[in-house]
Amino acid sequence: MFFLFGMRTKTKALNQIQYPCSKCSRQTVFTAMESKRWFTLFFIPVIPLGGSHLIRCNLCGLTMKCSPELTEQITAKSMAAGA
Repeated sequence: MFFLFGMRTKTKALNQIQYPCSKCSRQTVFTAMESKRWFTLFFIPVIPLGGSHLIRCNLCGLTMKCSPELTEQITAKSMAAGA
């Protein structure tokens, strides 16, 4: 008998925020995302192993980790919206 196991990262878009981009040098719209790592067994996510919040510029594609303050704002907005 053999087992197929591994790791997988799932990303879910939460909402859109206005934020200055350090690469474009413009005030643009960023997509706020939640990224979670999972332990998989037979390609099925079984155990969550942690996660982080990311923001991605919709113009240039720059992806950055969120600061703790911005993470709190994103989660508060998504909870208020009922997401």
